[in-house]
Amino acid sequence: MIVYECCGIESVTKKVYCSSCGKEITNEYEVPDVGTVYSYTVIQVPPAQFAHLAPYTVALVQLNNTEAKVTARIADQVNIGDEVKLEKIVDGAYLFKKNEVLHNS
Repeated sequence: MIVYECCGIESVTKKVYCSSCGKEITNEYEVPDVGTVYSYTVIQVPPAQFAHLAPYTVALVQLNNTEAKVTARIADQVNIGDEVKLEKIVDGAYLFKKNEVLHNS
């Protein structure tokens, strides 16, 4: 994953200008596709376009080696503090799964 940074604010969303100082964002770097579940919720009654997925988990994932967080759908049941890994990106949505390598260590 690529993280974009300016003024100490990190984001996985590419922006041309910093929302804090207004300067052009030129700092970008790659971080591992691994993170920790910071918060989560289980969606029981979704919008119509996601009804086929219900129930599903949406989590805020704190990416390793950065302050950036990403909102993601997670296929597994998770708890705060679980380590997860990016599985794929579908239609702009990040899909994570529990990182078994990290859980079995």
